[in-house]
Amino acid sequence: MPTTHAMGSLILVEDNDALRQELAHYLGQEGFDVRSADGGEALNQALQERRADVLILDLNMAEEDGISIAKRIRKSLPEVRILMLTARVMSSDKLAGYESGADVYMTKPARPAELSAALKNLLLRLAPQALTPSWVLDTTGLSIRFGQSLGIALTSIESHLLKQLSLNSGCVEVERLQALLAEQHMDSDKFKLRLAVLISRLRSKISTHTGQVNVIKSVRGRGYQLCIDLALQ
Repeated sequence: MPTTHAMGSLILVEDNDALRQELAHYLGQEGFDVRSADGGEALNQALQERRADVLILDLNMAEEDGISIAKRIRKSLPEVRILMLTARVMSSDKLAGYESGADVYMTKPARPAELSAALKNLLLRLAPQALTPSWVLDTTGLSIRFGQSLGIALTSIESHLLKQLSLNSGCVEVERLQALLAEQHMDSDKFKLRLAVLISRLRSKISTHTGQVNVIKSVRGRGYQLCIDLALQ
């Protein structure tokens, strides 16, 4: 659902400090509700605190690049609109951007006024997603449902685990999950056992309703990977 802010809520993901500050200041002056992130980790934190209407993504970042971010955001938060702002000018780069989920692809240097106009147009004209994601995780009501079916009740830790697996694409290492779930105080071997029990319980809960056994895949020696498209609510 769009925010109530007059011009829409934005998160600017850019690892160039000077450019990020300049654009954030300009867009704030234009009336947008702007938050900034210097990479994928900071973006995850911002989205956990509050949703956004539009992400402005740089592609060339030191850690997770914009293509990877766009893919996982499009998967987990399909209603969020994505504007890519990048120095990559090749047609193949533009194609990759759109294939990863971009709604608008702009190349640097872009005049701030042009960026503002594109954002306003995107917010006003881009139609909402027509398709409802197959799986939806209700992080407030602590349930997961498929389409319009009744929700499957979850515990708080189960909901949090699914949320983190959804926000972090691909295999998520056990050590990273321990940090994301704020279980650093626990011995690593004990956490691995606890995590295995949580994963097994989630598989059982979900497969009982769908018959789909491999909902969360174990990656030997590394961690776990979510194998369903899951949107967050």
